[in-house]
Amino acid sequence: MVHISSDFLTKLEKIRVQFLFDHPFLSVLALSLPTHFRKNPHEAFETNGLEIFVDATLCETISEQHLKYIYAHTLLHVILKHAFRMHNRNHGMWNRSSDIVINLLLSEFERVGERPEHEVMLEKFRDKSVEEVYNILYQEEQDGEDTPDNENPKEQKLDLIESEGDTESSLEDIEACIIQAMGCAKKQGNIPASFLEMIRETIRPKIDLQTLLHSYLLQSYFDKEIHFSHPNRRFIHQNIYLPGYKAQRNRINLYIALDKSLSISNELFSKFMGIIESVLSMSADYQITIIPFDERVDEQKIRTYDSQSKRAELAFEKGNGGTLFAPVLEYLKKTAEMDATLMVLSDGLFKVESAPEMETLFLITEKKSMKKLEAYGDVFYFDL
Repeated sequence: MVHISSDFLTKLEKIRVQFLFDHPFLSVLALSLPTHFRKNPHEAFETNGLEIFVDATLCETISEQHLKYIYAHTLLHVILKHAFRMHNRNHGMWNRSSDIVINLLLSEFERVGERPEHEVMLEKFRDKSVEEVYNILYQEEQDGEDTPDNENPKEQKLDLIESEGDTESSLEDIEACIIQAMGCAKKQGNIPASFLEMIRETIRPKIDLQTLLHSYLLQSYFDKEIHFSHPNRRFIHQNIYLPGYKAQRNRINLYIALDKSLSISNELFSKFMGIIESVLSMSADYQITIIPFDERVDEQKIRTYDSQSKRAELAFEKGNGGTLFAPVLEYLKKTAEMDATLMVLSDGLFKVESAPEMETLFLITEKKSMKKLEAYGDVFYFDL
């Protein structure tokens, strides 16, 4: 049995009361989540996304201001569902990525205690999602680079632990708790916009990428449209021209602009290949043209795939140039059918000066690129 001093319980209760007045959304979580006192394997506070585990012995060595910060930090792991977003990623690197995101968020808050030295703060990752941070850290490790915290063993934390057993029913309770905390955060009035957006992203329903692609393409191609270019033939002999239904297309005609520029990592390029493979595996009649581009369209490497023909193996290579989108639009204007659809696979780190003349779907991996592209087509963000 773990011994817990009355002084420590009083200190913890005091912090919860402070949360109630300063940050009600943290108070909702602190009072709602099951809290267990035990000897933790790694940190003073740990969470599996469903519960909080507190090591009273380790906490005795921590100042009250540091303790308040660590408590808030752990609660944010829960509200941002970091434990459930980890999937099969590297455990240590995911912990580090999650810590970086949370510490940057907490730097915008007042009265959340004092950040201990071992809580890493890397400004270059501000406004990035945990998935984006993880992807960058992963690529840096592959390239033999180290972030400053990676060189300091004291900044290697494992406060996110894996949950054991069935978590589905418990996760439903956590979802309700997060939504309640979100309501408190909105009413508070002094919550940073970046934090509110991150919570909205967390509780927003997730759609499988393959389902999204198939639904989007089928809806785009098979909806009937009323159009004067297809007049109602019933009244033409009376010289009366009324709009008719635009003929439904029974074949998908899709162009995919494949970003192969220097800013696209090898891992991301492989992900793009997987998306293209998924689209080519649709059970529909299609003609799909892949257009690789960086600073220019690589016309020698353009390939067209037809569902009626034997499909050749995907064979595209990443380039090392910059990124310009205008050459893609120029190429399409010269060669493409404008009633087709364009899908752009990119990080979105390019300028768009004019709207594409066809229906366009941007699938991008950099959230900061979403806003500037919304005026030119449908934009979806996906992580790795």
